[in-house]
Amino acid sequence: MTSNKAIMTDNLLRNNKLNQPNFDLFKEKFLYLQKKYEEKIDELSILKEMIESMKSIDLTDPDLGWRRQLDCLIKYKNLSGAGFYLFKDFQNKKEKYISASFDTGITYSFLKNSRLLKKILNEKKNILIEDLEDWEDCFQLTGSLYALPIVSGGEFHGALILFQDEKNGFKNEDRFFYSIVRDHLMNTITFRRFYSEKINEEKNIFQFSRFFSKDVVKTILKSGNPTLGGEKKRACVIFADLTGFTSLSEKTTPEEVVEILNYFFSSMIPIVFKNKGTLDKLMGDCIMAVFGAPIDDRRCSFQAVTTVLQMFEAFHLFKQNLGERYHHLKMSVGINSGDLIAGFLGSENHMNYTVIGDTVNSTQRLQSLAKGNQIYLSKTVYNDIETDIAQFKNIRNIKSLGRLKLKGKKKFLDVYRIIPKIC
Repeated sequence: MTSNKAIMTDNLLRNNKLNQPNFDLFKEKFLYLQKKYEEKIDELSILKEMIESMKSIDLTDPDLGWRRQLDCLIKYKNLSGAGFYLFKDFQNKKEKYISASFDTGITYSFLKNSRLLKKILNEKKNILIEDLEDWEDCFQLTGSLYALPIVSGGEFHGALILFQDEKNGFKNEDRFFYSIVRDHLMNTITFRRFYSEKINEEKNIFQFSRFFSKDVVKTILKSGNPTLGGEKKRACVIFADLTGFTSLSEKTTPEEVVEILNYFFSSMIPIVFKNKGTLDKLMGDCIMAVFGAPIDDRRCSFQAVTTVLQMFEAFHLFKQNLGERYHHLKMSVGINSGDLIAGFLGSENHMNYTVIGDTVNSTQRLQSLAKGNQIYLSKTVYNDIETDIAQFKNIRNIKSLGRLKLKGKKKFLDVYRIIPKIC
């Protein structure tokens, strides 16, 4: 009795006018296409898993991410080993080699000393070694090797190096897939570099915002990451100190002292930044700021005096908001300009921007001479602003005090005094 399947096959052959040989050929091609389709689906699954594995990795540990990429390839493509060479890691600027599943252990020193790496670097082309026994540098290995340089814009970034136990283990269709993987790795390198640069930029912005306004930070970062060291500048320095605060703090709780100081600094620091100033440091109840550094400013003395006069206006509001108990507080200020050394001091991870030199020391001595609600400025500052005095809004009077001796200094200094209207 003829089975139903045989009847169906006979009907299919008769209806489609196919004889048995043609049907077998059709079936063979169909199964071949189905196999290729399934292989492509598998390859897409591999790429998807590689991409997903990168998403789940902590970017502070990039080696783990690269290793998982290699593990995906080995797992699904039955490789005997895989290596990833980075010509210059963007985080520590050094070469890096990561390998996975090597029975014989292909080390970085082995790769570095082989002609293979030199060939990849020089030619920047895919390299296929169908029999490793014929390659003199790989005498301890058998099977085949396929190396793909990772290049973008003519710049060499690294290489993907794959191993098979069998000779001629890399078919044409597999080599095409590995080219796609190589492109994926290049995209990952680009993303990681972008991510790392953005993290460093945000870190620098956060760190430098302690000293500079946002506009100044942007200008600094445009010229590259700042480095430790100093340079000679002509700038203007101010010291602004609260007088009467020490006696008040003896009658006030520590928590209140901190609250008042924070309120004072919060009122003053934005004025420094608004007038293109740099906050050098906070010292107890004193503010030190500099104008004309790190960015040169020919009108640095004008900016400094403007800042101080606006600070006195804000200081008046500061005392009003605190109440009568704080009305006795006063502010004394010293302003001086001249040559100094400005730059970043500290370590690569802990940098402080500061200015040092005789100009700075003299400014602090000037401030210590000034009485409550007075501004003492050197003749160099006065000469810089003399033609602009009419533009200042908060000056009651300005007069010369003659030549004064500063504490700890042998030379005398020509000094002027400004009394603000609002203080």
